[in-house]
Amino acid sequence: MDEITVRYVTTAGLEREERIRTDETSMNLDLRDMVSIDLLPLIWCSRLESLTLRHNKLTEVDLNPLSKCRRLRSLSLSHNLLRDIDLNPLSECPDLEDVDIEHNDHLKKVNLSPLFECPKLLELRLDPTVVVTADIFLRSVGSWPEVLLERYHRILWTYDGKPR
Repeated sequence: MDEITVRYVTTAGLEREERIRTDETSMNLDLRDMVSIDLLPLIWCSRLESLTLRHNKLTEVDLNPLSKCRRLRSLSLSHNLLRDIDLNPLSECPDLEDVDIEHNDHLKKVNLSPLFECPKLLELRLDPTVVVTADIFLRSVGSWPEVLLERYHRILWTYDGKPR
């Protein structure tokens, strides 16, 4: 089977890499002391179900390659230093059940709109101080994942990125 190489940089400035087979269902990169990672090679991992990047020093992560991982069920980015996160690529992951972005102290706001496209979503973990937003047009969508329905009262509804 083919392999891909995921490259990352540590806090010491060292470039490291992790090789995985393209048919792997899980990738765990916990506790690697990474400050940046290139997930682009994951476009070849169509069977990937779980990606774990917990307990690192990531300030940003480009999730765009995950739009090709349509079997993704779990994403964990907890205990990092994320300042912003674009969840849009996750709207292409219909089997997504679990998203964990807790304990990212610099993360102030998250747009949950893409997660409305994930009907199987069961768990969404984020800190209570994080402002959650969503597109106002989603208010009329009849079928929401239960976990988002539970957060209805906390969602700041926006139109073109502006509060309404």
